[in-house]
Amino acid sequence: MIRRLIPRFLAGFAAALALATGAAAKPLVVILADPRGVEAVDLLTPYAILAESGAVDVKVIAPTAEPVRLRPAMAWAAPQTTFAKLAQERPQGPDVVLVPALKVDDDPARNAWLQAQARGGARIMSICNGAKVLAAAGLLDGRQATIHWFSQSRMARKYPEVTWRRDLRWVSDGPVTTTAGISASEPASLQLLRELAGEAVMLQTARRMGLSPPDQRHDGDDFRLTLKGMGLVVANKLTFWRHEDVGVPLASGMDELALGVALDGWSRTYRSLAWTAGPASAVSRHGLIIYRSQEPPERFDRQVALPGKNVDLAVFQQIRKAYGEPTARFVALQFEHPWGAVSAW
Repeated sequence: MIRRLIPRFLAGFAAALALATGAAAKPLVVILADPRGVEAVDLLTPYAILAESGAVDVKVIAPTAEPVRLRPAMAWAAPQTTFAKLAQERPQGPDVVLVPALKVDDDPARNAWLQAQARGGARIMSICNGAKVLAAAGLLDGRQATIHWFSQSRMARKYPEVTWRRDLRWVSDGPVTTTAGISASEPASLQLLRELAGEAVMLQTARRMGLSPPDQRHDGDDFRLTLKGMGLVVANKLTFWRHEDVGVPLASGMDELALGVALDGWSRTYRSLAWTAGPASAVSRHGLIIYRSQEPPERFDRQVALPGKNVDLAVFQQIRKAYGEPTARFVALQFEHPWGAVSAW
């Protein structure tokens, strides 16, 4: 009897060991956040894509456990680890540090942490204006990079040692990757997934999420602030009596990608501000705790549903129906999404 059980025990032990080894072998990607504010889509889109794959461990990291604001909306998220906790639990550090646009670009303590991760062999990747954070930390010196179209000229003057590209949605130079504006978070995150987990995993994940395979082609010169755009901003801001508080529902299992695009899009119309609405907090599909404001409006002027697939275009169309096509296209322009290209106006 014992002799018959030994092979079964050894086979079970080997299977468990293989599973444990496979889990330990998953790359760890940490997405940097800051209590002072992080751009909603820049954080939530890569989190959603990488977590959905099941092939990558992904965590939101911040200096402290304090909730971080998902700008420009009125919503907050709970970090899943801190610098100190990660150092204790994983002394070798993460495999990838992903840096969204942050409210404060230049922070000496954060710069030192990023530099230490780079020296330790971590790959560094920024989303949109997260490139400002990398530049402030000296991680783009002598490299090619890209950034949101609106920041290109200013960054070229401030950091002339960086070769700024306008012709690609993401640029990889050695261990550092940067992306163009907000909507580039989707293809660039899929490309990162392709490199970390392979083509098949990337395509399966994209298919489940209704996303197109990543395409690096881009014409950054097609995105610029025109007189028409400036006039729209002025008109929308001055007609303050039309301004609206927009409620975006919090619900258990909500899709992070859709939540980020809705919060971000409705807060970029210059006539509305998006708030998370409903319970005090909820856990997203992949385990991120999202909070509403502790002092929400007494009533919302408008409540919107989270879109399903094709979330960028779905939100732009919601805004188009509410405020007209020029405002919707201006939101898409801020996203650096093809639908907002100046040539399409």
